Amino acid sequence: MSETLAFILDVGVATAAALLGGALVRRLGQPPLVGYLLAGIVIGPFTPGFTGDVERISVLAEVGVVLLVFALGVEFSLRELGAVRRVAVGGAIAQIAVSIAGGFLLGLGVGLDPRAALVVGAVIAISSTLVVAKTLADRGELDSIHGRNAIGWMIVQDIATIVFIVALPPLAAEQLSITPILLALGKGALFLLIAFVVGTRVLPVGFAAIARLGSPELFLLAVVSTALLTAFVSSAVFGLSLALGAFVAGVLVSESDLSYQAAAEVIPFRDLFAVLFFVAVGMLVDPSALISEAPLVAVLTLAAVVGKGLLSAVLGRAFGLPTRSAILLGASIAQVGEFSLIIAADSSRLGLINDATYNVILATTIASIVLSGPARRVADAAASRLEHRATERWSSAHEHGESGGHRGPDAGDAPVEAPRRRVVVAGSGRVGRIVVRAVKARSFACLVIDRDRVRLDEMAALGADILYGDAARPEILHRADLDRAVVLVIAIGDPLTAHLVAERASHLNPGLMIASRARGVHQASDLRAAGVHHLADPDNEAAIDLARHALQRMGVSGPELTAITINLRRDAYR
Repeated sequence: MSETLAFILDVGVATAAALLGGALVRRLGQPPLVGYLLAGIVIGPFTPGFTGDVERISVLAEVGVVLLVFALGVEFSLRELGAVRRVAVGGAIAQIAVSIAGGFLLGLGVGLDPRAALVVGAVIAISSTLVVAKTLADRGELDSIHGRNAIGWMIVQDIATIVFIVALPPLAAEQLSITPILLALGKGALFLLIAFVVGTRVLPVGFAAIARLGSPELFLLAVVSTALLTAFVSSAVFGLSLALGAFVAGVLVSESDLSYQAAAEVIPFRDLFAVLFFVAVGMLVDPSALISEAPLVAVLTLAAVVGKGLLSAVLGRAFGLPTRSAILLGASIAQVGEFSLIIAADSSRLGLINDATYNVILATTIASIVLSGPARRVADAAASRLEHRATERWSSAHEHGESGGHRGPDAGDAPVEAPRRRVVVAGSGRVGRIVVRAVKARSFACLVIDRDRVRLDEMAALGADILYGDAARPEILHRADLDRAVVLVIAIGDPLTAHLVAERASHLNPGLMIASRARGVHQASDLRAAGVHHLADPDNEAAIDLARHALQRMGVSGPELTAITINLRRDAYR
């Protein structure tokens, strides 16, 4: 068979195996990433049947790494990080440092040399951005307290990943000294300076000129060539990693007005080549060798899931998150992810870790991602149980005529002067902001409750009264004087927080009309049980509005259109 046909066969079988593996694990409720890794093991040299050529597939896999990290740079947002910097930056840095130290000591304890132990610590410290973002999006929690902080936490971890990758070559030197590290930092600084000048002076002009040509193909070529050539210059000219060059290229593109289009163009190619990277990683694993290493895999998985999860929860609470949000934050990032595999692959290539350690890292990654779902369910149950106990204690105290309870750090700054009739809005994100604008457009009184000072200042600028604090806290709801509220609007994306707000508000004022956003049948029925009278599901409302618009364009109007809309809404929320 010719080299060309052999290459096509290898890539075809690798993608087909990834398709089957991804589909299978997806049916089992697991992220497709696990299926891609397992597909690599199946077609690897250590299992019977078809054996792919690792070298051939690895060439395309390197392109996958470059595009994966480039897309990470494009999606990098200092604005998102700045919004949650108090918790995410300090907490993530502390979590990374403690995780590296713990993994390092654990590695030394099982007989690894110090450099390999340091790699193990770095691998454990990094979570899966793909798993975290996908899980939060599927659960409708991207705008929740723990969701926003988890995304910020991931941004800090992603930056740490780039630092780790840059530090690997000096770490692999025969004699460890400060000189190679300083030299690498100097080269990195020079590369960043040149990239900044080119990226701010040349790239925007070039991209704008190409965009004006109106050809999607040319724009795609511009984006991909920028990623690949910047990665090449980083490695071939400055002796740095491909990943650093790709990340810097992505960050520079992200500052352009065309960043969203650039991300949209490169994502399909990123996904395809990244899949080949994960397959190539799996092909290097020897399943039989893992049997003897099973105890070590179990220990590392325990450290990555339980240890890192608890550590992150404690740090989140220490940096000011509510207890329930801290628990959910810890569970969200309790796994090892795709960028840890890049660190492991580079470390293996540089000789920092042997094949056995590489096998253990991959097995730990798969096991931790598989366990991330059960870990999240345990965290959900723990957070719910904790908050329901708090509700019972508060309800008992309230029934005995006590005040709102002990005033904690989230209990607001000053008493809230309540008019006789007003709307209370819990949450000042995109949904809450629209509600406030509608209420203030009619000059009705409105009080907004949120923990985000920046968002509250925006609400105050709209003319709303504001109360800083966690809307799920009984003390905060007590200070909101719900007895004088006409309606409470819960515009919070976090299902548990929304449930607690509804439940505790109903206890304070059983006759209060409560309206809430909800996503899916399960959350809708949960909120109804908590006392919510009116629900708005984003998907349902979008579908109803689109149907109404389509019928309107077809000539349906007046009472008939109103009746159809009412029936659609009744059926959707039945």
